Amino acid sequence: TRSVSAPADEPFQIAFDNQESPPHNVAIYRDSPATEKVFGSDPFSGPAVVTYHVPALAAGSYFFRCDVHPDMSGQLTVG
Repeated sequence: TRSVSAPADEPFQIAFDNQESPPHNVAIYRDSPATEKVFGSDPFSGPAVVTYHVPALAAGSYFFRCDVHPDMSGQLTVG
């Protein structure tokens, strides 16, 4: 998924269904240079489903990616 949305100023969940054996994770950054991480998780191998509990974020656009595979990325719109 390249685009996801979440409500502003309230916690939300991300369910990640890793159907592959290589590890993946979810990391959310302020912007695409990925210098300021606002949420991150440890990589996990599949097949497995992990539900992440993301703390409340302010309204705006954020960048997310798999830190193991940076080409797996997209935009999170919080509003």
